Amino acid sequence: MAAKYSRRPSHLSEPLSPSIIPELSILPHPLATDAVPCGQLVSRTSKQTPTVLHDRDYDDIGTRWYKDVIFFDSASGAFVESFGGTHLVEKPLAAGQEAGTIEAEEQRVRLLKDPESSLKRIWAEDDTARKWIRENPDAGFVVAVRSVSNASYKRARLVDTGLKSWEVVREVGGEDKSGRHRDSGLDIKPTNSKLDVVGVVVRRIVMEGDDVGLGGELGAEYWK
Repeated sequence: MAAKYSRRPSHLSEPLSPSIIPELSILPHPLATDAVPCGQLVSRTSKQTPTVLHDRDYDDIGTRWYKDVIFFDSASGAFVESFGGTHLVEKPLAAGQEAGTIEAEEQRVRLLKDPESSLKRIWAEDDTARKWIRENPDAGFVVAVRSVSNASYKRARLVDTGLKSWEVVREVGGEDKSGRHRDSGLDIKPTNSKLDVVGVVVRRIVMEGDDVGLGGELGAEYWK
């Protein structure tokens, strides 16, 4: 589903409402904040962080407490889908998938006030970034990032309610398929960062003659 947010006039100084937080694609694994800055250029083979964007180009939204229900791949542990802070999901697990939850003390979402204008400024003023865009025809532009503080990543069970929905029950302890006890925590590689980045909005970069523009969303495919 496409993210829904609009530019905030730059003359407004009051805090943003959490209701304008866009729908972000979940990353396969949490990453450190410096690995996925908002405004980064990304492709299948490389990443490039422009030098011409400043704090005034961004809006920041924060909320206390954060929860997300996720499906992840049993073999790799990679997160494959998120459902938000719901108690019920209306989709069963696919073969090879398990359920889990992310819970954190706080979430922070940084988004570009005007992604299109920011990209055009990068193109006009950052020679290194312009060269990188030319060399990466599959490039995307990170226009929003979600980071969470002191997050815990836990397994969950889905209990069939019989009404084409499944109740999400966070595990305290559990058993693996062989019946052996397992820890309820997911095997997450530490990011060694104060905040974990768990979600992004990425827009496709489209060449328009000798200029650039933004196309549709790309999801989190460039971090797999």
